Amino acid sequence: MKLKRAWKGIAAALGVGMLVSAMGACGAGGGADGSKTTLTFLSWNNEQTMRPYIDQFEQQNPGIKVDFSYSPPTAEYVQTLQTRLVGNQAPDVFVITSENKADLIKNSYVRDLTDEPFMRNISQANKDFVSHQGKVYGMSVSSWASGIVYNKDLLAKVGAKKVPETWDGFLQLCKKLKAAGVTPFLEGIADAPSQIPDAFLGSQLARDKVDVNSLIDRRPQQPGSDQREAVAAWMKLYDQGLSTRDTVGISGDDRKTQFINGQVAMICTGPWDLPSISQSGFKWGMAPMPLMEEGMPNYAQGSPSPAYAIYSHLKGAKLKAARKFLTFMDSRWALQHSADNGDAITVQGFKAKVKPEYEEVYRTSLQTGRYFLVMNFYAKPDVLTTVRQSETQQLVQGSINVDQWAKAIDDKMASVK
Repeated sequence: MKLKRAWKGIAAALGVGMLVSAMGACGAGGGADGSKTTLTFLSWNNEQTMRPYIDQFEQQNPGIKVDFSYSPPTAEYVQTLQTRLVGNQAPDVFVITSENKADLIKNSYVRDLTDEPFMRNISQANKDFVSHQGKVYGMSVSSWASGIVYNKDLLAKVGAKKVPETWDGFLQLCKKLKAAGVTPFLEGIADAPSQIPDAFLGSQLARDKVDVNSLIDRRPQQPGSDQREAVAAWMKLYDQGLSTRDTVGISGDDRKTQFINGQVAMICTGPWDLPSISQSGFKWGMAPMPLMEEGMPNYAQGSPSPAYAIYSHLKGAKLKAARKFLTFMDSRWALQHSADNGDAITVQGFKAKVKPEYEEVYRTSLQTGRYFLVMNFYAKPDVLTTVRQSETQQLVQGSINVDQWAKAIDDKMASVK
């Protein structure tokens, strides 16, 4: 499966979060290397990336040898892992994420990590990402969150110094920019649906005190209806003529390029685009997502990094080695090395150094656990991703309305067994 650019960006951000841990593993079960215990790990980061972690872990644990194997994310990794699990070649430690967590938990492939000591400082949002019915099945140590990146000089043309805190205020700023001859805001709907409705739905669910882990068990699955209010608010951008409907043909790269070239005042993006923007030479900032409604909790579109899972059938020395491995992944050495590589660590008690422009998003969204990604909390995320993309393009083009958008998504999810 070829992932489109925006999802490549997201996958890259998630993959960056895996730097702290890919030490790992080939083949199920493993064996002995002299007196050593062999720990197998299937990573979706390559060995070059993981080598510093492997060396440090083995240095700290001389009785354990890490047997590393690699498969790239996302679809190929999921398929490779599935093949090994059903073929009795299960790795001892592997990745659990949105696309495979339901299957791994349903078929009892993953160990319950809820009460493990290395889970004590893991953020609740990272736990929720890989939880089901009160049990946690993976350890995720970093996350990403999106925000509104803005050109300070273009905003200054209408007397604005920053992005407003509310959606209504944001729309008013867009109107002022448009009246001044400045393109206010641009999205890349050719790649993926807008990031804004996910942020709005996160706020909405928090406002309504909905347990996000309950969404995957709801029958029927109705992500369209659940997000209708959020999508209706977002669509004011297009209904009020504040963003071009041609965005359905604009990619994430096109959007970023236009922003860097000073052709647009604001875009919504995540940390994967910040290095390029930093090299642009103009004055820019990044603000948290505007509130859908004043008084609601502020959320970003965002996600924990894929988590590390332990194979459920491990016991004895192999289980002890796997526990040591995850304990190391949560150690200050590993977390700091990952932070130095650009990860936004969300482990409690660890303060990551991030780009100054990203600091406010890191503080208000990541450190508080206030971020949400639709595909993390519904069944069949691959189906949901595809149908949302196609229906969102029709919605932006004006071919369907919000009610039809929601119904089409719910009907598709109901048709999938």
